[in-house]
Amino acid sequence: MISIKENFLSEDLFAPLKEKIVDQQSIAFYYNKDVAHTDESREDFYFTHIIYDNHKPNSDLFEKMTPILKKLKVKSLIRIKLNLYTRTDKIVEHDSHIDYPFKHKAFLLSLNTCDGFTKIKNKKYSSIENRGLFFDGNTVHNSSSCTNDKARFNINFNYF
Repeated sequence: MISIKENFLSEDLFAPLKEKIVDQQSIAFYYNKDVAHTDESREDFYFTHIIYDNHKPNSDLFEKMTPILKKLKVKSLIRIKLNLYTRTDKIVEHDSHIDYPFKHKAFLLSLNTCDGFTKIKNKKYSSIENRGLFFDGNTVHNSSSCTNDKARFNINFNYF
């Protein structure tokens, strides 16, 4: 099942989140030498900030995730990962992958509007600020870079 929710968060919740991550640039991002870890011969890369993994918070940003987790009605959390894909001269589609090899829910919150996208089952879902994209986390999908902004930012939630 794939669904979209525009304006997922109220402005009073979304604006401070975007400001802290995108505008203030005060988050430590870590370099990943490839996207989706499937083809190391490719030259694409991205940056991540792990907010929650291995059954525990990994970032001060975790506090800001609480309203999102409540809205998603999360029963058990697997991971929260902040993604930063840098601008490229032309759109680069990253390798297809699944988040985890078991049935679970995935939610992607776009933090900025750009020409980047997430592709699921050959359909592209645009990156639009405050858009929530819901899908099965064990469904093959891929991300992309963007060409019309400095970077593409989103938060990926995997949960039950």
